[in-house]
Amino acid sequence: MRQLSSTLLLSGMLLASVLFGNPQVAQVTLDWPGLEAAWTAYYQNPSEAGAEKLLQLLPGTVKIIDIKDGFLVVNAIVDHLGVLEGEIYAGNPFAIKLGFRLLTIAYGASEVALNKILGNLIAFNPRLFLEALAAHRSLFLALDPIVASFTRDTSDDPTAHDLEKKLRIKSLESVEDKTLKSLRNECIKILKRL
Repeated sequence: MRQLSSTLLLSGMLLASVLFGNPQVAQVTLDWPGLEAAWTAYYQNPSEAGAEKLLQLLPGTVKIIDIKDGFLVVNAIVDHLGVLEGEIYAGNPFAIKLGFRLLTIAYGASEVALNKILGNLIAFNPRLFLEALAAHRSLFLALDPIVASFTRDTSDDPTAHDLEKKLRIKSLESVEDKTLKSLRNECIKILKRL
C-alpha cells in the first residue's frame, strides 16, 4: 500500500512538472524523413544554407513530447554532432540556432551532448551564445544544464572545474549589450554558485 501511494505521488508530481513546470511542450507532427534527409545532406557538406533548411523543418521554441517516430533520426543526428559542433565554434549563426533548435527534439544523452556543445560556446563567443539563448529561453526551465555543462567533465578535477568556471564568467562579463545584460547576469550567478 505504501509503495502504491509513493508511486502515485511520484506519478502525479511528474505529470504536474510536465504540465506546469517544464518548458513549453507540444505535440507537433514532424517530417522525420525530411529531417533525416536534410541532416544527412548537412553533415556531409555543412553550410549555412543547409542549417537554415533544417531550421525550417524543426519546431520553433517548443519541446516535442513524442519523438518515438523520430527516435532513429534523433540518434542519427547525435552520431554526427561533431560536424555541427565545429560549425558552432566557428561562429556560424545558423549553426548556432540549429544547435539550440535541436533541443526541441533532444532528450537524455542527446540533450546532454547539445547542452555541452552549446555551453562551450560561452568561452568562444559569449555574445552569440546569449543571443541564441535569449531566442530559445522558453526551452529551459533552468539554465544550469547548459551554463554549467562543463561540470560533468571536470567533476574529478577541481582545478579544471575552477578554471572553466572562471573562463565562462570572464567571457560572459565581456558582453556589455544592454538587451542581454539580465540574461548574462543570470548565467554568471549560476556559475558563481558552483
